[in-house]
Amino acid sequence: MDVKFVALLDANVLCPATLRDLLLRLAEVGLFTPKWSHEIHNEWIRNLLSNRLDLTT
Repeated sequence: MDVKFVALLDANVLCPATLRDLLLRLAEVGLFTPKWSHEIHNEWIRNLLSNRLDLTT
């Protein structure tokens, strides 16, 4: 039986690039299905932009 887990990825794991990359690569190979809301997406982007002044929207 192939069980596919679903994981809600919060902004605090999406904003650090290394952690985001690891989690999305694990999802890509099928270990779980990642999910996040529009609010979570907006939060991690806002946090990224506040920490990286060289980036713009």
